[in-house]
Amino acid sequence: MRAFFTANETVLWFVYGQVYFILALSIVLRAESRSRLEMARTLPLLAVFGLTQALAKWGDIFIPIQIDYAPARLVPYMQMIQVLVLGLSFAFLFAFGFQLMWARKHPRLTRWLPVAMYTVWATATLGGWVFNLAPLEDVIAIADAMSRYALALPGGLLAAAGLRRQALGAIAAMGVPTIISFMRAAGLALVGYALLAGLLGPAAPIFPAHWLNQEVVENWLGVPVALLRAAIGLVLTYSILQALKVFQVETNQWIEEMERAQALAADRERIGRELHDGTIQSIYAAGLILEDVRQALETEPTRARVQLDRAMNSLNRTIQDIRSYIFDLRRSEAIQDIESSLQQLIQDFRVNTLIEIDFAVEGKKARSIEPDRAQNLYQIAREALSNVARHAQASHVDVRLRYGDGQLTLRIADDGVGFPASGADGTGRGLKNMRERAQLLEGALVVEGSPNEGVTVVLTMPYGNRVKSEPAK
Repeated sequence: MRAFFTANETVLWFVYGQVYFILALSIVLRAESRSRLEMARTLPLLAVFGLTQALAKWGDIFIPIQIDYAPARLVPYMQMIQVLVLGLSFAFLFAFGFQLMWARKHPRLTRWLPVAMYTVWATATLGGWVFNLAPLEDVIAIADAMSRYALALPGGLLAAAGLRRQALGAIAAMGVPTIISFMRAAGLALVGYALLAGLLGPAAPIFPAHWLNQEVVENWLGVPVALLRAAIGLVLTYSILQALKVFQVETNQWIEEMERAQALAADRERIGRELHDGTIQSIYAAGLILEDVRQALETEPTRARVQLDRAMNSLNRTIQDIRSYIFDLRRSEAIQDIESSLQQLIQDFRVNTLIEIDFAVEGKKARSIEPDRAQNLYQIAREALSNVARHAQASHVDVRLRYGDGQLTLRIADDGVGFPASGADGTGRGLKNMRERAQLLEGALVVEGSPNEGVTVVLTMPYGNRVKSEPAK
C-alpha cells in the first residue's frame, strides 16, 4: 500500500491541497460577518489557514517540477518560501483557536501574540539560512518542526476547545442540536489535525522530531500520514460547512424576533387606541352624568338617582371592557352591524350630553362590513362625538353614513366653536388615533373647521371589494 501511495504521491498532494482549499472557499461563501456569534469574527482566520495550507502542499507538486527547469540558485528560495507559507498556515490556525478562546477577555493579546510568534519563528528561520548556521536541509527541517510544535499543535487544540465552547454556549442556546453535533465533529477533526500535523512532521535533528516523526509512523501503519491529514481535512471541511448553517438559523431567529417585536408594538398601539377611544371615553361619559347628578341632587333627587344608576351601569360596563382587554376576551364579532352600533352610540351621546343629534343612512347596504373594520369605523365615530362633547360647545350634530359604489362615507358635523384661526394643532391623541384607524381601513380622514362654524369630520373607506357578502335571510 505504501508503494502505491509513493507512486501516486502527486495525486495525494493535489487532493490534500484541494480539501483545504475547499475548506477556505466554503467559509468565504457561507460565513456571515454581521452575525452576533463570536465565531463569525474568527472564521476568516480559519479560511486563510485552509488557503495557505493548500498552497504549501501544492508546493510539493510544483517545486519539484520547477527544479528541473529553474536555475539552481532559485531552488533554495522556493523551498524557503514553501516552509514560510506552511508556518504561516499554522500561525493562522493558532490565531483562530486563540481568538476563539480568549478574544473577549484579552483582545490585544489574542491579536498580537500569533503575529509575534510567527515573526520570531520566521526571523530565526531566515537568519539560520542567511547566515548559513546549518545546511539548508537542516534549517528547513528544524523550521518545519518548530512551526508544528509551537503553532500547529497548540493551534489545533485551542481551535477544538474554542469550537466546543461556542457549541455549548451561544449556539446551544439557539436550540440546534444537529449543528452542535457538527461543531463537535469539527472539534475532533482539529484535535486529530493537531496530533497528525503538530506532532508528526518530517524528521528533523531536534527533539522529539529525530525519533517521533511521520516516517516512523508510516513504517508502522503502512499508510502515509499525509493521507490521514487529508481525511481529517475532509471531515473538518464537511463539518464546518454543515455548522455554518447556524448563520441561517440565526438570521431566521432574528427575523422572528423582529416580527414578534413588531407584533408587540402593533398590539401596544392597538391597546392604546382601544383604551383611549373606548375605556377613557366611557369614563368621561360617566363623569358627565355624575356632574349632572351633583347639580340635580337637591332640586331633582329622583332624576339624580336615575342618572346615578346610569353612571354606575356605565362604569360597570367599562370594568367589563377592561377585563376583556386584560384577558383578551373581547371577540372580534362584538360589532355585528355598524348601523345599530352607531345608533346606540348616538342614543348614549344624546342622553349623556343633551345635545341634539341626527343620524341618517344613505344608499343601500349590499354587503356586511367585516367585524375588525366595523370596530375601527365605530371607534372613529366615538372619538369624533367625544371631541364634540368636550370641546365643541355645540347645540346640534349631524351624523350621516353613506353607502356608495365601492366606497363608504361617514360624515360627522357640528355647529360648535370650530377651530381657532391657526387651525387644529393635531397633537391630541384622539385625532392621531382616528388617523391611524383610517389608515388601517385603507381610507382617508379629513377634518375641517373654522372659527364659530363648527367642525366636520369625513371618513371615506373602500367598501365592497374587501368585505363579505351578507348572508341570505
